Amino acid sequence: MRALVLGGVGVVTVDACVLHEDTCAAIEAASGLDAVVVAALHTHSGPSIGRGRAGAHDAAVHAAVVSAARDALGAAWTSAVNAEATWASVRGSGVAKDRRHPERAIDPPLTALRFTAPDGSVIATLASYPCHPVVLDATNTLITADYVHPLRAGIERDTGAPCVFLTGAAGDVNTGHAATASFSSAQASGRTFERAAELGGRLASALAGAAWEPVGGDGVRFSSAAVELGYEPLDAAGIAARRDGWVAARDAADPGQRAVLDIWIDWADAWRPGDLGTPWRGRVAALDLGGAALATLPGEPFLWASDELASARRNVMVAGYSDGVAGYLPTADAYPEGGYEVDDACMYYAMPAPFRRGSLEALTAAARRLLEG
Repeated sequence: MRALVLGGVGVVTVDACVLHEDTCAAIEAASGLDAVVVAALHTHSGPSIGRGRAGAHDAAVHAAVVSAARDALGAAWTSAVNAEATWASVRGSGVAKDRRHPERAIDPPLTALRFTAPDGSVIATLASYPCHPVVLDATNTLITADYVHPLRAGIERDTGAPCVFLTGAAGDVNTGHAATASFSSAQASGRTFERAAELGGRLASALAGAAWEPVGGDGVRFSSAAVELGYEPLDAAGIAARRDGWVAARDAADPGQRAVLDIWIDWADAWRPGDLGTPWRGRVAALDLGGAALATLPGEPFLWASDELASARRNVMVAGYSDGVAGYLPTADAYPEGGYEVDDACMYYAMPAPFRRGSLEALTAAARRLLEG
């Protein structure tokens, strides 16, 4: 867990797969700060504290995380000093891959804000990169930040100061495998701690050689907007047919795949026609430093959102998985293609259906207005 406070506004990241928006609100309320962005790292090797999303909920660990986040924010606030900010953006690491379309080459930037004291010493680095922390496969049973740990450790060795890392808009981005490959309990070639260390180290080295530019401005301005997302309609016949397929596939599946199928079958058994409940409610936010800004989105947004928000103004860092993670947010043009992110993930998230087509575009437009306002 890492925390940073900028002008009375906190940013705290938790090395967990998902966080419920109620958890994020509880951390913000307990902090005593003007506002707090609470982000999940989205490592698949984190504790299960999503209040029923992405696995069973461990109440004791959840309580410890909320307490630790409050304490980390408090420690950051009480040690606050005047600082100058600089900005860097580097490409060319070759780490991120489009997991839905492997034939497409992508090169999203590693972005960073560095804060230095009047004597020139580094106080902290805030960094973001859009790539799932899922180098490790389902054979790993250890709690780990995946490639992000060596990335943070490398930056901290270089600067002698903490690194707070935010996972970017990585809903369709990982290090080069299909989303469903993470279900299998069979060892996958190359998905090892050594590979995670190599990729994280590559990113840290790229930032070490970056050119940093001063960030102007006279403080930090925080703004947020409430958002409400509806769901895609589903039909009973379609759900029943899919359930039959999962049941048929279950016996031949390996233990990891079988565990996922059991979750999907239970979801289908509980599903009722027309029972979509109330729309999901969350928020988007922006921290404006003048010459740079951080935009935060909930859920698992596709990379398109990062490109769109980066076009709003100079030096925009984009973080996903912030202030609640309730499912994937694909681009509208991804819905006809289907796939795990569009059709299946809602079941693992214990949500009534996928978010309605156009939800990501609506969220991104709301965040863009904050950046331009």
